[in-house]
Amino acid sequence: MVAFIKAYHTFRFREFLGLLTNNRYIIIFNKRERSGVLFTFSLLIIQWAILSITIWNLLKYFHIKFSFYAIPDQYLIMVGVALFIFIKIVLQRLVSYVFDMDTFSRSYLFVRLSYSNYAGFVLVFLLFLNIYGVKSNIYLFAFSLIVFLYIQVLGLVSFAKLYKNQLKQYWYYFILYICAFEIVPYIFINHWISNQ
Repeated sequence: MVAFIKAYHTFRFREFLGLLTNNRYIIIFNKRERSGVLFTFSLLIIQWAILSITIWNLLKYFHIKFSFYAIPDQYLIMVGVALFIFIKIVLQRLVSYVFDMDTFSRSYLFVRLSYSNYAGFVLVFLLFLNIYGVKSNIYLFAFSLIVFLYIQVLGLVSFAKLYKNQLKQYWYYFILYICAFEIVPYIFINHWISNQ
């Protein structure tokens, strides 16, 4: 998948790799995101696969097993992570529709997806090192997850920096929007899972 992305989206991939050091990728591709749907979707598939493998390895490390109609754990985890990512994106779009802030939400979701995909991309190499370099080291797993979460937080900070002029007078509303976009999907998903 990485080779496909690099071969068919060379310029975009090169700019994407510099995401943590500069905001050129966000500035260049934010307005024309529709032209890069395949690129973003491919990175989302990588993120889905790597998160599924990470969760499966963590559960295996702690000897946690669960079953549902004799379906293997890894398939359940893959479906669960895919549903989680899909539902989260759908709920974020729904919240943007309810609050009538489509332009804001498109930019916000593009930045968040870009950083989230970058975090998944970095996690590929950390997980590869953990599985093939050393034998299931829990500290390397923990470090990988911390790096993943750190890049996610960096995405929020980057969005706030990029749009600080527009957000300067509306910090309070921005925090409410962040709560609406980030926390509300988790509340809905948690409510749905707990009722099942």
